[in-house]
This record gives sequence, C-alpha cells and structure tokens, in this order.
Amino acid sequence: MRSFRECAMLATLSIGVSVFAFTSPARADYTFYRTEPHTGACWNKVNAYGGVYQVTNNLLNGTAYTHTATVQNYRPGVGLQSSESYTAGPGEWKVGGIAHVAIVPGDEFRYYLNGALIAGIPAHGIPFYMQNCKVATSPSVKIRTALSYGLAALDSVYTGACAGNYRFGAAPSTGVWHYGASCNSGQGNYYQPAGVRGFDCSGLVYKMFEYAGVPFGWTSSTAMKNGIPQISKSYIQVGDLLVKYGHVAVYLGDGDGDGIPSVLEATPEWTNPDGSKTGVIISNATSYLQDSAYTAHRVPGT
Repeated sequence: MRSFRECAMLATLSIGVSVFAFTSPARADYTFYRTEPHTGACWNKVNAYGGVYQVTNNLLNGTAYTHTATVQNYRPGVGLQSSESYTAGPGEWKVGGIAHVAIVPGDEFRYYLNGALIAGIPAHGIPFYMQNCKVATSPSVKIRTALSYGLAALDSVYTGACAGNYRFGAAPSTGVWHYGASCNSGQGNYYQPAGVRGFDCSGLVYKMFEYAGVPFGWTSSTAMKNGIPQISKSYIQVGDLLVKYGHVAVYLGDGDGDGIPSVLEATPEWTNPDGSKTGVIISNATSYLQDSAYTAHRVPGT
C-alpha cells in the first residue's frame, strides 16, 4: 500500500451524497459502508480555499477470506477515467489512498467490493462528515480487527450504562428509553429507535475486543481501570485504552499527521431529530492524555 501522502484524488466540495445498497454514512472522520468486511473512504482538504479534497480509502478485513476493493473515477458522458484495485487477505487492514487521479466537478468516485458497487459519490457531493482520516494503523491483527468493529459502529446511538444488553450493540424491535447513571429512576435519558444499534462507552470497548477474539472479562469502565494492566501514557499505542472511573475511550493515534491524536468513544454527543443521541464518535485525545484522572491501559493478548 502507498502512504496517505503519496496517494491523492482531488475533488470539489458542495453538498449531498449519493450512496448505494449496504451504505450507512457516519457523521465522523471516517464514513464506513457497513459491509463485512468493513469498507470506507474519507476526504482531507488540500487547499485553504476552493474546496479541493484528497481521498483515502480503506478495507478492514476481519474475515477468514480474501476480499478485493476497486476504486474508480467515472466521468459522465466520457466514461472511466481510472481504476485501481487492492486486496486484503484474512485479517489484513489496508488503509491509504491507492489511485493518482483528479476528480473534477461532475466526476463520480466509485467504490466496489468484490465486484459489487458499494458507493458512488459525485465530486460535487462530498459531505462534511467525510473529512479527516484520523486512524493510525497498528501492527497487531487483533487491534486492527477490534478497531474495524468499533469504526463500523460510528454514529450508533448512545444508550447510557443502564441499558442492559442494548449497551453492547443490540437493536430493539421497538423504540425504547434507557436510564442514565441512576438506573430505574425517573424518565429515561437516552432514546434508542427500533432497529438501531446502541452502545455505552464500556459496552463498545467490550464488543470491539470480543469481536477480535481477545479474552475480555471487563464490562464496565471501573472494572477496566482496576483490572487491565496500566502503562505509561508516554508509551501509549493505537488500541490502548484511556480510562477513568465512569468513562473509557480507545486510542487511535494521529492517523492524518496533523499533530492531534484521536480516540474512539461512545458518549452522548448530539441530539438527533428523533430524540436519540449520537454516541459512537471520533474525538480529540489531547484532553484525555493530559487529564490525570485518565490512565492508559493495554489489553492483554493484543
């Protein structure tokens, strides 16, 4: 794979997005198309004015099979301008732009997985939430697999800590309200629509490492802080946990080289029109690294 800085596609930004089956865009740094394996693309601004963007594509393969992604630039009325493919074997995590092409206004960015069209995004329709690729790669297959689960959960709703199995990603058959920190007291704080996955902070982390096949016996932030071996923050790596009593986040490193590291976390970030709160997001890690209440922990077996 070429590095992020070696590979670029240029596009002009406006509004709107056109996507195909199996897509579910996340309002976060990566937009993942919810397939198995997980596929994604995000756009990084190149110039200060005018809306020129650079695209990074990814293929996070947590399966036992080999998969192939193809990225194309299609020009209506003219035809295919470029096409380039890359393959991820079982457990491989491929991140980085792969094609040197310029997408001009009117062109379309196309992403195929194993020959099936996953997404088609016009150059004039790159949405705001597809900017900035924040996730650094890890040499550990298990960490990459855990992150593929967590990143594919971007935009899931926040359930709070009193949601039972629903805080581990289960989707209810009908809409349900969950309590916040004080379980079974008063009106529910967090709404989970029917058929929509939800997490709280520790539920997300638990499911990420369970998905990666890592023995993980901690189901709360308190248990993680007390039970998972602590490391110095100066030695923190992608996939390590930043934990305080009451919250946990997963360290993502500085994937876009802007000097600002990121974390993946489940926290009530903003309220959606239906009353639910978007929970799984990518955030700035700086405050967690500087706050003495948060300690760094490395999950055994990763």
